[in-house]
Amino acid sequence: MDINLITQIISGGLGIGIIYSLVGMGYSMIYRSMGLVNFAHGSIFMIGAYFGLVFYVRLEFPFPLALLLGALLTAAVGFFLERVLRPISRIETLYMLIGTLALGIILENLALIIWGAEAWSFPPPLGEKPISYGVFMIEPQTILILVISPLLMVLIQVFMQKSLTGKAMRAAAQDRETAGAMGISLNKMNALTLAIGSGLAAVAGILAAPIFLVSTGMGWSVAIKGFAAAILGGFGNPIGAVVGGMIFGILEALSAFFISSTYKYSISFIITIVLLMFKPTGIFGEPLIEKF
Repeated sequence: MDINLITQIISGGLGIGIIYSLVGMGYSMIYRSMGLVNFAHGSIFMIGAYFGLVFYVRLEFPFPLALLLGALLTAAVGFFLERVLRPISRIETLYMLIGTLALGIILENLALIIWGAEAWSFPPPLGEKPISYGVFMIEPQTILILVISPLLMVLIQVFMQKSLTGKAMRAAAQDRETAGAMGISLNKMNALTLAIGSGLAAVAGILAAPIFLVSTGMGWSVAIKGFAAAILGGFGNPIGAVVGGMIFGILEALSAFFISSTYKYSISFIITIVLLMFKPTGIFGEPLIEKF
């Protein structure tokens, strides 16, 4: 067995897994803040990829600037979408899911009108030639993902833990009634949370764009896997979503190599379901206690 190939497969799976982690973090943050399962998140991921494409490929901005502008613009979209999602978060779960799915389809069709149905390629900023060091081999784009994504996650955690706004967001997520009574604007905190979650999805979309073709339908598959990552890690726990995403990505890569690429998605979901059978609340999820 070629150890170089194995390390490349695992590193590639870890890179894709972190993409799922960024999407899963967005799901978890929005759920904790608004009690909303936002199935439009995949469409936001797609819109972020298109913004990155516009800045990097069409306007020829440097990649770091294109990534930053794409994330900020998508975060602004998320901020204003909070007003649309606000009434949806107050209805029954089934109608909530239908509402967010409908919003995702609307966003996808808007992207279709703006950018057309053609799939676009996104040139890798660091090239395509794998980098090898001893027995270790890794794709340049994976390196970029493994550097940028953890740094972004750390910055968000520092913001949430240390800044006054971050503390207000955490307070609103933990106890909405008490936070509101103390003068914290719940709607503003929700909007900020949705903006951060959308920015994370945009970064994931732009980083994944060189791996996938940029198209209006690119978000659905990643959204499902990001949701599965959030469930696996413990829904509502952003750190759990990170761990769940990495596990899911590695399982997907190993399944494709050792079994079949045709069934890699099914196999990954089956393994995830088996893991959840032993811990239904996810890896870092807390058991639900019903009060009578």
